[in-house]
Amino acid sequence: MISYHSIEDIVNLCNENNMSFWQVILRADASERMVAEDASFATMRDMYRAMKRADAEYDKTLKSPSGLSGGDGEKMRKYNKDGKNLCGPFMGLAMEKAIKMGESNACMKRIVAAPTAGSCGVIPAVFLAYEECFNVPEDKMVKAMFVSAGVGAVIAENASIAGASGGCQAEIGSASAMAAAGLAYLEGGDAECISHAMAFALKNMLGLTCDPVCGLVEVPCIKRNSAGAVNAISSAQMAMAGIRSAITPDEVIDSMRRIGNELPACLKETGEGGLAVTPSALKIKERLN
Repeated sequence: MISYHSIEDIVNLCNENNMSFWQVILRADASERMVAEDASFATMRDMYRAMKRADAEYDKTLKSPSGLSGGDGEKMRKYNKDGKNLCGPFMGLAMEKAIKMGESNACMKRIVAAPTAGSCGVIPAVFLAYEECFNVPEDKMVKAMFVSAGVGAVIAENASIAGASGGCQAEIGSASAMAAAGLAYLEGGDAECISHAMAFALKNMLGLTCDPVCGLVEVPCIKRNSAGAVNAISSAQMAMAGIRSAITPDEVIDSMRRIGNELPACLKETGEGGLAVTPSALKIKERLN
């Protein structure tokens, strides 16, 4: 039986068994759920296709019940289409898709929590944009999903993926780390490279507060999905260049847990601190009330 409780465990299993990162996660999942590996792969494929459907079904005309979100994804699409993209086609498309997915969530459309609804835009934005820009077979994208899932499982076990307990570093930060790991795999990175891509992405998000305006998963959450996608791409590129984190991946995760525990309650999804108590936010709250 293959099992893991840390990023180091996964890397060691890869090296000891001559397996790829995604294979370790696949076999562990199949063993834990007592299903065939083919069935595990099929389940993950369904998850990836659900992300594709959610992206394809974005409705630029919808507004959230609060009126705080809707239509910004379309603005990004037009900006990219007009050739004004500052970031290049891949990163620009990822930013667009992240905003669209976040808006779809706010507008009560079906999304895939990855790992949460508030961070639902990061992984699909990076992966769907990558598949579209680089014409990658779907099977390889599904394998990248397993890489992301393994990283997410370790973070959830050793720290948190909930804003209420760890701040937004636990949601957007975790999603960005998961996306960076999957992207490093797609670019041909080995287990060590994948782990350092994850470490860079999470390090960059440490201390990020969860301060939703009016307690809604809209402001600043949706735009943070776009930032998380960009962070994932830059982190994967650094790892692929051979740059390594001075702090080990598991110690980064442990640091996120400690920081989350030290954050005051007002910065952990209560809407009682940070951006949620700015004059602009209070005006929004008064209007909605």
